[in-house]
Amino acid sequence: MQKQIKYSVEGFTDQDVLKEIGNIGSGHASIALSTMLNEKVNVEMPRLHTTPHHLVPRIYDEHDTIVAAIFMQLRDKIDCDIMLLFQAEEAKKIGALMAKSATENEADEEMEASAIEELGSVMICAFLNAIADFTNTELVPTPPQLIYDAFDAVMDGLLAKQALCSDVAAIFDARFKRSTSSAEGYLIMFPGEKLRETLATRGKNWLVAQ
Repeated sequence: MQKQIKYSVEGFTDQDVLKEIGNIGSGHASIALSTMLNEKVNVEMPRLHTTPHHLVPRIYDEHDTIVAAIFMQLRDKIDCDIMLLFQAEEAKKIGALMAKSATENEADEEMEASAIEELGSVMICAFLNAIADFTNTELVPTPPQLIYDAFDAVMDGLLAKQALCSDVAAIFDARFKRSTSSAEGYLIMFPGEKLRETLATRGKNWLVAQ
């Protein structure tokens, strides 16, 4: 059993506040995607893992699986890297969802890449907006970067950067549902120390108010 990370605020764990942020973020993303596509789209985050960042590859046995990953980061007073990741098969479903196609075969590679990047930007910004609302902090992310590679290669490249800003990862399962199709992926967040401290402080106040 993996050890769950706990921050040093009495009565508070990362799971409590991150689940609440996940709920808020998925709600924001559902509204944004539904408005963009002019049809109902539900975004769900049914499960959360927290783990030391170097153990992320062990959570899901992907390794050589080709994935599409959208990466954004914060680099100001608050450090945070966030990645939305899909298996290649699920990426085709995203292309069809964003193009409002009946099947994934109707979206060509260029359209698929554009659709994934657009959905990733919407999803990650919705999640960051939830964090900003929760912490009362203005967050400005970098533009999204789309990466296609094997899962381990994507994670190795990202984890090499984390030694300087974060030793903890939060992994949300993410589901995107419309009336005729659905797709699944992972939202992986690497919060820096400043963000974790802010979440701990705000989280304690939030728990007291519940």
